[in-house]
Parts: sequence; C-alpha cells; structure tokens
Amino acid sequence: MNEPARVPDDDPDAVLRALVPQIRGWLYRLIGPSDLDDATQEALVEIARFLPRFEGRSSLATAAHRIVVRVAYRYFRTTNETSLELVPELVDPESLESQMMAREALTRLHRSLQRIPAKRRIAFVLCAIEGMTPTEAARVANTTAIAMRCRLLYARRELARMLEHDPYLSRWIDRKDAR
Repeated sequence: MNEPARVPDDDPDAVLRALVPQIRGWLYRLIGPSDLDDATQEALVEIARFLPRFEGRSSLATAAHRIVVRVAYRYFRTTNETSLELVPELVDPESLESQMMAREALTRLHRSLQRIPAKRRIAFVLCAIEGMTPTEAARVANTTAIAMRCRLLYARRELARMLEHDPYLSRWIDRKDAR
C-alpha cells in the first residue's frame, strides 16, 4: 500500500508561501479586511504547526481551509465592527460611479454579514460566495451537509430580510428568500 502524500520536509516555508493568497482570500471573504493581516498570520502559524502531522488523507488546501474557518470563528467572537476601507476592484476601472456603487454594496454586505450568527455566516460565505456545495462546505466547517444546508437557508433568509430595502443590494436578493 502506498504511503499518503506528505508535505515536503525540505521546505515547509515554500508550502506556506504558496498558500498565502488562498488564505488571505478565504479570510477576506469570511471576516472582511479589518483584521485580515492578523488573522492571516494566525492561520499561517496554525498551519505551520499542523504541517508535521499532515498525513495527506485530504488535500493540504482542504486542511488549510478548515484551519482558516476555525481562525475566522475566533475573530467573529472578538470583533464587533469591520472597517472596510480596503475593497478589491470589482468593476471596470472606466466607470468611477460603478466602482463607488460596488464598494458601497460590498461595505453594506460585510456589515450585514457581521449581524448574522457565525455558523450561518460561514455557511453563506463558503456556499454563496466561494461557490462550494453544502457537502463540500460541511467538510470544511466540520459539520454535516444537512446542518450546512439549514444554516445556508437561514443565512439567505436573514440577509434577504435585512437587505430587501437596501438600494445597493436589493437587486441581488431573490424575493423568495426574504420569506
């Protein structure tokens, strides 16, 4: 029987450097930009501690994603407000008005996400923003697929109710979710 793939012992720093963009992206979508650098550093430290025990039963990215979700849960408990000055460019740079509207919409979405419970927030970010299936998201969040589907359903309903009258975000709300 073949031995599971292991992290190369010769350069774990290279492995961590390769994961940094993914980790930052996951954390940005989960907690927003306010504590992004601190959370990224904390996640990298935890992943570095985990690497010697990694047996290769899953992909390293899956294991790292799980660690990032745990770090995000801790930040949900410690932060109340997110500063959203740093927003990635989401629209064509030709239209300044479109950029401003997209930034405002993203700011409002982050504020709304902060107001829903952490487990529902994780479900929404993993499924609706990152595009995972509830089954994939359940593995990352260490829960069942049914629980993830329920959390996602309630998160969508809660966000829809919060944002249905928001001039920036209401056009993206599926009206049946608001019920």
